[in-house]
Amino acid sequence: MPDTFIDSSIWEKEKSKGATVIKNLIEDGLKKTSVTSVLIGTETAGRRWVKYEIVKSFERGNGLLAIHINRIKNKSGQISSKGLNPLDRLGFQVSKDGKKIHFFELVNRKWQLFPDFPEINNKKSNSIYFDDHWWRGNEFGEFFRFSDKFPTYCWKSDEGHSNFSDWIENAATKAGR
Repeated sequence: MPDTFIDSSIWEKEKSKGATVIKNLIEDGLKKTSVTSVLIGTETAGRRWVKYEIVKSFERGNGLLAIHINRIKNKSGQISSKGLNPLDRLGFQVSKDGKKIHFFELVNRKWQLFPDFPEINNKKSNSIYFDDHWWRGNEFGEFFRFSDKFPTYCWKSDEGHSNFSDWIENAATKAGR
């Protein structure tokens, strides 16, 4: 069977009902999950609710990874162009006192506070907990793109058929799940 992805997000048919409904759908969809896998298509990085789901996944402690699927035929049998990686376009900064994590998105080449989810507490249940242990270095006050801390793969060139379960297991282990 050829590689084909037919993707539809849980919130796609509900987007006309408003932000609160969509946020609740995403949060309900993340319940009982341990890893969030972002499938990167041509327009994924620009989608508001994809970005929200990534940040919400971080807050709830999910492992994260992204996978380019542009080299796989879509439901029309066509191969699309490679999309931007949303993990490159979302960032976070640990406050200088280490108590908060602030989220940012890249808009017109400038980092701006992410309006749908601007900050969370730095706590052990997040995907990454930042502390000031001397052996790891202090990352308080530093800015990171999500892609600095979470991997991105290409389904075709990284042999997703053979490696997907390892990618998921590695993401879960890294997040302590």
